[in-house]
Amino acid sequence: MRFLSLGLTAMVGIMAAGQALAEEQFVPEKVTVLEKIKPGPNVFAVDQSWDGASRINVVGAKELDRKGILSVGLVTQFILTKDRKTAYTASAYAKRITSGPTEAVLQEFDVDTMSAKREIIISEKMAQVAPQKSLLQLSADEKYAFVQNATPATSVTVVDLAAGKPIAEVPTPGCWSVHPATSGLRFTTLCGDGTMQTFTVKADGSFGAPEKSEKIFDSDTDALYAISERAGENLVFLSFKGNVYTVADKDGPAKLVDKFSITEGKEGAWAPGGIEVMTYNAANDILFVAMHPDAKEGSHKDAAHEIWPVDLSTKTVLYRSVVEGVKSISVTQGKEPVLFGLNDDEGILTRYDIDPATKFAARLSGKVESVGKFAALVYAGE
Repeated sequence: MRFLSLGLTAMVGIMAAGQALAEEQFVPEKVTVLEKIKPGPNVFAVDQSWDGASRINVVGAKELDRKGILSVGLVTQFILTKDRKTAYTASAYAKRITSGPTEAVLQEFDVDTMSAKREIIISEKMAQVAPQKSLLQLSADEKYAFVQNATPATSVTVVDLAAGKPIAEVPTPGCWSVHPATSGLRFTTLCGDGTMQTFTVKADGSFGAPEKSEKIFDSDTDALYAISERAGENLVFLSFKGNVYTVADKDGPAKLVDKFSITEGKEGAWAPGGIEVMTYNAANDILFVAMHPDAKEGSHKDAAHEIWPVDLSTKTVLYRSVVEGVKSISVTQGKEPVLFGLNDDEGILTRYDIDPATKFAARLSGKVESVGKFAALVYAGE
């Protein structure tokens, strides 16, 4: 009986304590949403999806803190305005996934509020391929967008952003990629026969025959990556074998200005490798290139083992910094730049401080993991 009495006493005590807790007023947690992301420079990591929503990871460039995600459609392409305040994506939205129609959409986002501003329906011919900066571009005045198409026949959709509608589809048979001119509604594209074609579009959507260059490169022996960097008035291209091509596109057909090798005399069969394999810092006139050893036919997408800073004025490789698994790179534009890299296999965003005093050596200064299954494109936000 004594044990029963003690048990009943303990039970009564527990019930009393529970009743006291129940009588305390429950205060629910309030979930709030920031009106704007934390100020400061950002870096944008594109995680392109082929089986669901793609996402744009917005990360603080200094602290590498996650600020938010822009959710978009399948196989997205991405571009930023020069002030880094507005982002555009081109994505496909498959209504039945495995069959039926697909709607292609150009979406405009306000970066500070991470909010969608509007959508513009574009041609369903939009190229559904791995992301590259040359597949979605803005005109020099940022009043128009260029969207690469492939059916597999190639063309470029020109979108009037003020009017909010496409105004032209420019056929570009045998050519691929978009490289906007420094002025006007013009763009140049790379062609399989080693030439480049330049198109001029009028505000009413009309356009004439392209201006075709002489042969600039050999697509069989020295194929170019279909990406470019703007160095002053000229475009800079890079070949699979590590040749740098400087092309003038200001007036008339594109013209080859200069060509030099960054791999000649280097042991180990080094060559560029990755997706966005180069990035340019205008303040120092330095082209950074992602490089891999033991290059062979078909290895042009292999991840980088080193980053090479190339002085375009002297045509020399200044340093060779070791990196791991980097496929895409992007650099900031200050005199003391910061370089960001993406490892798409493991979804890792890395930051490297670049020291001009040590020949632009890259020092790992931070990383962010789990930025996606196919994190293939990175934009430095300053």
